[in-house]
Amino acid sequence: MKFRYFRPRDDIRDYVSSYYSVSFDTGVEDVMRAEIANVRFLVKGRLTSDIGGDPQGYAARSALLCGPTHQATNVGFSAGCHVFGAAVTPLGWARLFEVDASELADRVVALEEHLSGDQCTLAKRVMTAPDDETRVAACDHLFASMADQDRPINQHFLDEVTAWITAPESNELSDLLERFDLSKRQVERLSKKYFGCPPKLLHRKFRALTSANRLVWNELTDWREAASTHYYDQPHFIREFKHFNGRTPTEFIKGAHLLVRATLQERLQIAHRSPFSLIG
Repeated sequence: MKFRYFRPRDDIRDYVSSYYSVSFDTGVEDVMRAEIANVRFLVKGRLTSDIGGDPQGYAARSALLCGPTHQATNVGFSAGCHVFGAAVTPLGWARLFEVDASELADRVVALEEHLSGDQCTLAKRVMTAPDDETRVAACDHLFASMADQDRPINQHFLDEVTAWITAPESNELSDLLERFDLSKRQVERLSKKYFGCPPKLLHRKFRALTSANRLVWNELTDWREAASTHYYDQPHFIREFKHFNGRTPTEFIKGAHLLVRATLQERLQIAHRSPFSLIG
């Protein structure tokens, strides 16, 4: 497997935290963690995924919009498969797409369903580009054309929830509610709009992903060092970790998990200003 990260252009880096290119010489089956939203261009080969339940196959030259996911999923790549993707932040979703994130949570749809005719033409240039560097430039152009700068955004809500879920230590829902002069129902509605799910599920997701990050980045051999103090007990931590990461903590430490480990290691190699690029 060959994996590379690329930085988006400065004017869209708040919307797209990173680009990535992954290719496979041989067929690979793996597990993908719960993620933030992604746009994926299947340049070559075939991809299978069970996001949303039943496994689905996608052929070369498919452009896919993947909503935020809330559990680990199984994925398969054919020999010769090449995927070029973009990680879309919650702010990016709000600027680039007209639907709430919850409408496409745990779903994969054709990207063209959410593009204008001219934007579809730009998307095709990403697919037919001769190399990844050219794809980066084409993607920059595409996403810049999609961004609606006039759409009303509750930036304060986005900033506060982002700080809450990416903090070094997990916070409880009550800590989040104290940050707003909003009802619990209003907070849940906005969380679904921007992040794809209610705050409680969002909290569980990022807490589990952060624990996995610690295992890789700190090269830990005892998973208990990665668990926060906010789990009820050991079985609770193991269940949550497996639900969002696809493996138990012990399996995660001992297993190869090519895709997860490669992405986590490579993400440390380039500068990011978005906290989601290192977690989602």
